[in-house]
Amino acid sequence: MTIRPLYISPVGRGGVDFGIQNITRSVRATGLRPELLRLPEVYNFAPFLIPRSLPAGWWRGFDVVQGRSRVAFAFREMGLPVVTTVHHLTTDPDLQPYSSLAQRIFYRLVESRYDGLSVARADAVVCVSRFTQRQVEQTYGRRDSTIIFDGIDTEVFVPTAGMARRDDGLPPSDARIRLLFVGNRTRRKGFDLLPQIMDRLPTDYTLFYTGGFQGQDEGPPHPRMVAIGSPDRAGLVAAYQSCDILLFPSRLEGFGIAPAEALACGRPVVTTNISALPEVVDEGQSGFLVARNDVVGYAERVQTLGEDAALRRRFGEFGREKVAASFGYDQLGNGFAALYARLLGREIQG
Repeated sequence: MTIRPLYISPVGRGGVDFGIQNITRSVRATGLRPELLRLPEVYNFAPFLIPRSLPAGWWRGFDVVQGRSRVAFAFREMGLPVVTTVHHLTTDPDLQPYSSLAQRIFYRLVESRYDGLSVARADAVVCVSRFTQRQVEQTYGRRDSTIIFDGIDTEVFVPTAGMARRDDGLPPSDARIRLLFVGNRTRRKGFDLLPQIMDRLPTDYTLFYTGGFQGQDEGPPHPRMVAIGSPDRAGLVAAYQSCDILLFPSRLEGFGIAPAEALACGRPVVTTNISALPEVVDEGQSGFLVARNDVVGYAERVQTLGEDAALRRRFGEFGREKVAASFGYDQLGNGFAALYARLLGREIQG
């Protein structure tokens, strides 16, 4: 009998929401039969209500239940082995200066308790990076977690032939160099730094940016910044393929989905030398890593790449190979399938 994982995921507002969809797709590709149950967003804030909001015994027929660390502690009473995934911990002191007062209160009084309960009660804890694994060990003392990197569908996120730039995936522009930012319009993602960086770049550089789920959209904050809304997966691939460089000045990442997606599409990345980002972007090989908040440094590295097409191509080729080898669906799906088999003491059967 094949293993049947049940994934429970309240609708979210960022990369974690896409992460559970990637897990579902990749695990299904291994021959297992996962099911993803989406719940209203409110259960992110009151996950203890999840077992009481569904019909009795609705989990029967599944072998293991899994959810992110904000909600997984609530699954214990279902009687199935529980797996939790830790994407990043909001207890990280580096996050505090870039969070609102309301966020800091919620992180300290609520989410940190949810995370701690999930890490303590889960039968298996999965971390999406070595950085996140160190956080789990230091914060909650759990030392038996498993690293399974976030996964990119490298058959969908692909380079164009010859790494050539498409012209149809971004709004029409006369820009010589097209930069792209993918993420929420938040301080954690470094969105507030983008206008300052653009001020230091040549006038024929334009930055296109996604709408994301968070942050107020009050129009482009710089004359050479262009909003592209919230593209679907095909639109996002087209955007990556139509840009020259991903500019991602994030201040904290548990993994770094956007840089990995850009690299999978053969595009070099300029990002920050913090948290898990150096695990995704190799300095001087697939992109450049800049000190947090170093506006001048970001601009200089962007211009270095912008003025050297051969360097962009070389970085893109290296990045594509790295992501395909280390962060593809094979490692994601097979990693979870092997974890479930160990947890249940079974052989995997397709």
